[in-house]
Amino acid sequence: MQLSDLIGGCPIITVSGSHKGVGKTALAEILLRKLPGFSAIKITITDDIFAVTDEERDIMSPATDTWRMKQSGALKVIWVRSNEHRLPDAMRVALDKLVPCRGMLIEGNSILRHLRPVISFFVVRPPLADMKPSRAHALQMADACVINQPDRALPDRDLLQRIKKFNAGIMILSLNLLAPKTPGDTDYTRLVALLTRRLV
Repeated sequence: MQLSDLIGGCPIITVSGSHKGVGKTALAEILLRKLPGFSAIKITITDDIFAVTDEERDIMSPATDTWRMKQSGALKVIWVRSNEHRLPDAMRVALDKLVPCRGMLIEGNSILRHLRPVISFFVVRPPLADMKPSRAHALQMADACVINQPDRALPDRDLLQRIKKFNAGIMILSLNLLAPKTPGDTDYTRLVALLTRRLV
């Protein structure tokens, strides 16, 4: 049985990124605040651990990614650790732990090899260096690329061209993911509008 069969009609949103520390969880926090009733799954690819947990002592360790997801309003948070090969098995275990919810936000690159979400976000921070194959594939599959611009500078042309080379039709948004969002922020408004359109 495929993962999509187990998920059924539950809407899935994914958050992937070009590198570690690029701002994936910061974007997940923003999205979860706009998605009441959604659960979250954090995927960590590792060669030597196979573990799927929803235990509070693991999820609620302060300042971890899973803690941040829960604090942002996720109904339930599950942490998946697996190698690439066993990820479908780990996801089946994770799906068995889920409670009924309006949808799921999944943070991870490799999951896009196994399912097609309603919306897929990809986060980059300049400059865009060489990426692992799973990250390049995630960018190719993404609907929207969020350029994490802490200084609010306009993204340079070379970066935009590199993104478009991977995915010509992608929507590009430029946001400071660590700053409070305001209604006057055009790209934040576009992000919320994309969520609204796809989840109707």
